[in-house]
Amino acid sequence: MKINSLIIFFTCITVLSFAQNRNPKNKAVFLEDISWTTAQEILNENSLLVLPLGAGSKEHGPHLPLSTDFLQAQALADLVALERNVVITPIINYGFYPAFLKYPGSTSTTFATATDMVVQVIRSLAAYGPKKFYIINIGVSTTPPLLAAAKILAEDGILMTFSRYDKPAFEKAEAVFRTKSYSGHADEIETSNILNIRPDLVEMKRAVNDSSMKAKAGSMTPRPIEGGNLNTSGINGYAALGTVEKGQKNMASFAIELIKEIDMLKDIEPIKGKDRSAEFKDYEGIYTNEKGDLKLEISQKDNILHYILNDRDLRNFFHLYKDGTDYFSSMYINILFLRDKNGKVEKVWCRNRGEYVWLEKK
Repeated sequence: MKINSLIIFFTCITVLSFAQNRNPKNKAVFLEDISWTTAQEILNENSLLVLPLGAGSKEHGPHLPLSTDFLQAQALADLVALERNVVITPIINYGFYPAFLKYPGSTSTTFATATDMVVQVIRSLAAYGPKKFYIINIGVSTTPPLLAAAKILAEDGILMTFSRYDKPAFEKAEAVFRTKSYSGHADEIETSNILNIRPDLVEMKRAVNDSSMKAKAGSMTPRPIEGGNLNTSGINGYAALGTVEKGQKNMASFAIELIKEIDMLKDIEPIKGKDRSAEFKDYEGIYTNEKGDLKLEISQKDNILHYILNDRDLRNFFHLYKDGTDYFSSMYINILFLRDKNGKVEKVWCRNRGEYVWLEKK
């Protein structure tokens, strides 16, 4: 009964929440709406941050806007804001969406960039105290980069989880309102969601039912291309069956599952970062180029790796984060440590503000 009541409540407020900038009944704080001094007061080890992730420009058929994922992420964040005392960040509107790049207007980063973007945004925010982050993930291809990001962040003592369409609870949340069992993209559910959120952006006369991608995987193409899957509409499912009512109920049901996962994350004990002090000893030292006019000094303190480049000391501002085996990054610099045949670090490949150099360990 409680879940049914919440569905009715969410259904009633879904449209209303978009009639104004922010709902006065919000329990959450939107980070973009506050000053740095207010952020200083609310960001701490007890804060849980929610990051909406939805493509700002990705094809969703001839009837839906390129911002379909963005709009869904925004709407779900607004529903969460009404129910939980969390901090909601601005929407991450670029990510890994390679399957749609043959449709004009669609954008994608590389896998590595998508992973790094999430890692770096969360690391920035974690520096102010928070160590728990939840991502409202509007995507399927985004899952592998998010899994990679979660693994990297866990070694820093940062816990990040995210919603996944392939989880049974989320699949069930959508299935209840789906007329046809087959769906995938710009389909009955997504069409219904946008009809609910921004009906002015939907052209239902252009919505068609397209199952040409059924049982297929890989990139779709609007015209015949070798190695691609021809899909002239960009739709994978039954878009013409979308309705406002389905969108209202589906968004409310999906938000309930998000809230359950956020509550679970709140109850999880904080995790400890990996002790790398012994590992970091291999990297400590001074590295120079052949001319001797470029010097990189690597040191560590409190399980953090620092650098000084040509006597420019930024240790109190930016340190080196481990992103892979012997690979580190910071705001201005990327460093790959190379080892000799005995496993000892002997030199580094360094990218400093776009310039690439090799430095030998002294």
